[in-house]
This record gives sequence, structure tokens and C-alpha cells, in this order.
Amino acid sequence: MNENRKSIEGCIIGANSTIRPGAIYSTARVGKDTRTGHNFLIRENTIVGDGCLIGTNVVIDNDCIVGDNCSFQTGAYIPTGTKIGNRVFLGPNTSLTNDKTPLRTEYNLESITLENDVTVGSNATIMPGITVGEGAFIAGGAVVTKDVPAWHLAKGCPATYSKLPERLKKPNRLG
Repeated sequence: MNENRKSIEGCIIGANSTIRPGAIYSTARVGKDTRTGHNFLIRENTIVGDGCLIGTNVVIDNDCIVGDNCSFQTGAYIPTGTKIGNRVFLGPNTSLTNDKTPLRTEYNLESITLENDVTVGSNATIMPGITVGEGAFIAGGAVVTKDVPAWHLAKGCPATYSKLPERLKKPNRLG
């Protein structure tokens, strides 16, 4: 075991992390220098990288992978199987989804992938099976129903895409 980590019944929390009241299931791993708000949830078999901010009432379901220096604001929801790159920002009440037919006879979840340096504005919804390319920016309130190309802006309901304005073409500086 790395001397910079503390192991608690299968759960690993990195050095210098600030964990407020909430829940981290066993077999989850949280990197060093990560901070949480209150009433958060990180489910089993999920890996959260170094230097992340997990805000109040954020839920990260099971079997997710979160990169380094991500920031998830109050009320963000990240469903089972989601893959998130480095320096990803999720605004308040962002909703990622993985189930196209919540009332169903079969269990068929479709994972979401957010590549490095993605920004998602508040109250945006990303539908199941979507990949959001590197550096893409999703405007607040957008509903994303198809893949977003790298360095593009998605806005509206359903979202339409355009090339990202030059002033926004830079990596996120989170962490």
C-alpha cells in the first residue's frame, strides 16, 4: 500500500483529502488532495483522481472513472459506468443519464464519456451513450442527444453544435 493513502475496508482515500459527511462505498478510490462538500455519494468500484472537488449533493454511481483536477458542482449526477477525463467541470444540477427507457423490461445501460477539458453548464442534460469530445463546452440548460465533437459548443434543446469560439479554446484550469 502506498504510504500516502489510508485504507479502510477496501476504500482508499488519498493524502491531504478533505472528506465531509457523506458516503464513500468500500472498493471506491479517491485520489490525493480531493475535497468534498456535504451529503455526497461515491459508489463502489469508482475511481476519483487527484485534486478533484466533489460538491454538496453530488452523486457518482458505481463503476465510474474520474480523472484528475475535476470540479463537480452542487447536485451533479454521474451514472453507472461513466468515464470522465482530466479537468472536467460539471455545473450545478448537471444530469448525465445512462438509461433511455427507465420503464422497461430489459436492463440496458449506455455509458457516457466526457474527454479531457470538457465544461458542462448548470442544468444541462447529457443523454445515454454520448461521447463529449476534448475541450467541448456544453451551455447551461442544453440537452445533448448526440456526440459532441472536440472543441465544439453545444447549446439548446435539443442541442445544436458549432465550433467553439476562439476565446474558449483552451484547457480548463481546475486544481
